Amino acid sequence: MTAIQSHLESASKAYSSTFTKGHLALPPAKKYLVLTCMDARIDPASAFGIELGDAHVIRNAGASAQDALRSIIISQQLLGTAEILLVKHTGCGMLTFKNEDAYGLVAKNLG
Repeated sequence: MTAIQSHLESASKAYSSTFTKGHLALPPAKKYLVLTCMDARIDPASAFGIELGDAHVIRNAGASAQDALRSIIISQQLLGTAEILLVKHTGCGMLTFKNEDAYGLVAKNLG
């Protein structure tokens, strides 16, 4: 087991042993969805005062609505969200290359 795996397993056990929010309803209580970048420097819960159960939070590279479309549809059509907050940010790594560059790296490195 790697050090990262060990850390994640320990953190998960600690979290689950004290988790008391299983009673929260499945749909988000405040009926909104946040779509933001996967950048590890962004903490949407802290930035927008989101408590557990308040909202759906979707993260992907560059906060792409196209990439998140399936989840957005489920959130709105099946789980009742009514608003979307789209959060882009400065210094986004997605601005440093084109999709073709990423495809080329995958082909080169993974075949």
